[in-house]
Amino acid sequence: MDTLFVGAAPGNAGGKGKGDQGAHGTRIPFGGDLAGANLDALIGSIGINRNQTFLVAALNQLPDAGGGEPTMTEILKPVGGYANSIALLRDTVVATGPRLIVALGLVGLRATAAALVTPDIAKPVQPTIRQLEKFGFRRGHALPWPAAALPFATAFAAAWHDAWSDSPRFAVLPLMHPSGQNMSPYAREETAFHTRMLDAREALQRAAAEWLGCHVPDVRAPAPSTGIYALPEWRERIAPRHDDLDARWRARGI
Repeated sequence: MDTLFVGAAPGNAGGKGKGDQGAHGTRIPFGGDLAGANLDALIGSIGINRNQTFLVAALNQLPDAGGGEPTMTEILKPVGGYANSIALLRDTVVATGPRLIVALGLVGLRATAAALVTPDIAKPVQPTIRQLEKFGFRRGHALPWPAAALPFATAFAAAWHDAWSDSPRFAVLPLMHPSGQNMSPYAREETAFHTRMLDAREALQRAAAEWLGCHVPDVRAPAPSTGIYALPEWRERIAPRHDDLDARWRARGI
């Protein structure tokens, strides 16, 4: 996959573990809630769809609070055969071999940075906001990897080399998380909810053109009917919600 999107945790569309929308209910990342529809618009803005990218989260289960952002304690708990979710994320980066990693929100960015710089993945430390800024991370700007200011995790580099027979060469793009608290097609165009979407879209398009050689489409293509979009969960539960929100963004030229 050329692109890897890293979110925070599965959403439950306000259901606190009881709803059937959001990734916790649909079992599809960013599937069924406002954040997912917003992300669809962003992904489509660079001429690709969900079948052509990979979506993951810092914590791949519903947080104990029933939604919202996961805590550090939750992220550092063992998961499957992994010591923690940071170790799982590092292997996901290696397995997908992306040329562009899009870190959605601060949780996604801190987890991504931890996966890439931690020397001992069994004891990861997520960088603080100040450290991230010192490393050179800025929202809306793609940071080439490896960057001179970043500590280099030789274990990660070795794992990448074993998988791809070369050194890691990609960029990390921090973007605002596309949640309903940040972006919404229901909001008036003069509000921050609208301009944040514009800013995120433009930043993603710049990064995709530079790192992927993407031709930015004038108009987003409609979702295909194959792959993920052919799953019953998508057709029956996600598509009706996403289609309505997508139409609202398209009416605004997004």
